[in-house]
Amino acid sequence: MRRLAKEQETGKRIYPRLLAHARPYVHRILGALACMVLSSACAVIAPWLLRNIVDDVLISKDMAMLNLVAVGLVLLYLAKSVFFYGQQYLMNWVGQRVVVDLRLRLYDHMQRMSFRYLYGRRVGERLSRITNDVTILQNMITTVFIDIVVQGLSFAGMIAFLLYINWKLSLLSFLVLPLAAFVLDVASRRLRVVGHDVQKQLAGLSAIAAEALSAIRIVRLFATEEQEYGRFESQSNAHFRALMRGVQTNAALTGIVEVILITALAAILWFGGRLVVSGELTPGELIAFLGYLALLVQPVRVFSRVVAQMQQGLAAADRVFEILDVESEVKPPKHPEKVDPIRGEIAFQDVSFAYNEGAWVLEDVTFRVIPGEKVAIVGPTGAGKSTIADLITRFYDPQQGAILIDGKDIRRLDLKGLRRKIGVVPQDPVLLKGSIAFNIAYGCEDLSEGDIESAAKIAGIHDFVMSLPDGFNTEVGERGVTLSGGQRQRVAIARAIVRNPRILIMDEATSSLDAAVEQEIQEAMKKAMSGRTSIVIAHRLATVREADRILVIDRGRIVEEGSHEILKDAGGLYSRLCCLQFGENHGSPAE
Repeated sequence: MRRLAKEQETGKRIYPRLLAHARPYVHRILGALACMVLSSACAVIAPWLLRNIVDDVLISKDMAMLNLVAVGLVLLYLAKSVFFYGQQYLMNWVGQRVVVDLRLRLYDHMQRMSFRYLYGRRVGERLSRITNDVTILQNMITTVFIDIVVQGLSFAGMIAFLLYINWKLSLLSFLVLPLAAFVLDVASRRLRVVGHDVQKQLAGLSAIAAEALSAIRIVRLFATEEQEYGRFESQSNAHFRALMRGVQTNAALTGIVEVILITALAAILWFGGRLVVSGELTPGELIAFLGYLALLVQPVRVFSRVVAQMQQGLAAADRVFEILDVESEVKPPKHPEKVDPIRGEIAFQDVSFAYNEGAWVLEDVTFRVIPGEKVAIVGPTGAGKSTIADLITRFYDPQQGAILIDGKDIRRLDLKGLRRKIGVVPQDPVLLKGSIAFNIAYGCEDLSEGDIESAAKIAGIHDFVMSLPDGFNTEVGERGVTLSGGQRQRVAIARAIVRNPRILIMDEATSSLDAAVEQEIQEAMKKAMSGRTSIVIAHRLATVREADRILVIDRGRIVEEGSHEILKDAGGLYSRLCCLQFGENHGSPAE
């Protein structure tokens, strides 16, 4: 009972939301419904012509009626085919349109969801919601809806004709309907569970494939192809078993319903034959009655299939709306303040932040960066350095305190405008499939070729790009696999500065590069930071020597502040880090 109540509650939640997405296309839906009604009427009238053929043509030898019935039958099915075309086209148009709208909304929503949620889910699982679940939902909106309406109208019309022909035979026929309804109800609850399981296993399958293919270099490097194949095979088998459970339930349902109906048909034929012999029923009426019963099997059979599709569709809709119901932690302000122009002043005021409740990553962090100042943030791994960059770009909001840009709380600023004024060069730059020019100009559609080339020169990659056969039109491959680490980093620097940001953040931009390339990237970074408020987050202290000020962070707190020369002789954490990286002289590498 609890499960049934839960399913009913799920349906009550989902149906209104689906109808809301279909509401803009109500005129097409009404047109489709009109076609469905007329198509069903044509299907219901057809068996009645059997009565005329038997009683008026075969028994009464009426040739005029024979001609009329033959022509009428052709015209009837011609009209039915026209209405069938109308219902199929209109409902599929609506269904596909609703799916496009829902998929776009889901994709847009995922792009705006908090990183905390996105990083906690597999990429393949999220893709499955957009592709597989929405496709199943489209099938429910179109095929299932058409079947329910058309077969429902046909079923009602046939029942009416059965009662009109002979109520005694009809009552005998109706004895089987409660049993069929009970079987459908039991199966529907089982199929809902199976539908959830099938989609869950399919999402896991997509996730495993996406992970392995996106990390194909690592897989091959560690020779784990067999291991990844085993994971994929195991998940494929789990999906197969879930599918077969659904097939078993659906097949059993269809078979049971058919046995019940055929048993009833045999009983009706026996009882109807007695009525014809006694004169209560004409042969034509019995044939018409049996014709309606034969056609009645089709709606019941379709309903048994629709139950399975409906439960899968509701399971998919539940998964889609589950994503849409997740609110982003970072919400744009209702009345955003304009960002432009900004001077580039940054201030943290008693900022505390935790990814998980109670586990503080930053605690009571307070500092100020004046416009045009170059500030470095250093500290051990996991100290909270990159979190500071994520908070400035408002990827997260702090639980306590405030972050100000030019004296304004960034939670009140236009979010897109804020991020357009901040350039970020990450540790692992992600390049999109496309040309070098596309990647440099990403997000800035109005850039000229001169702007792109100028940014490339500052980043120190212009000469390399021009040496390529296709120059800036050279394709970089997915995630920039055709470029070296240093080249990707330079493209990332060019991408960050091409929009001329007032604030530039370098987040471990040289940590994965060798010494020679690091020196070259540092020169590019120096040019890029000229005249801008710059924050350099670094693990390698060689990167931060020329900073105006260095903030040393440890366990989420700022423990030291000053220039390189002052901090290296202060005997604190920075001095110990210099010892580890540069040797006992606390300064630079042996000169």
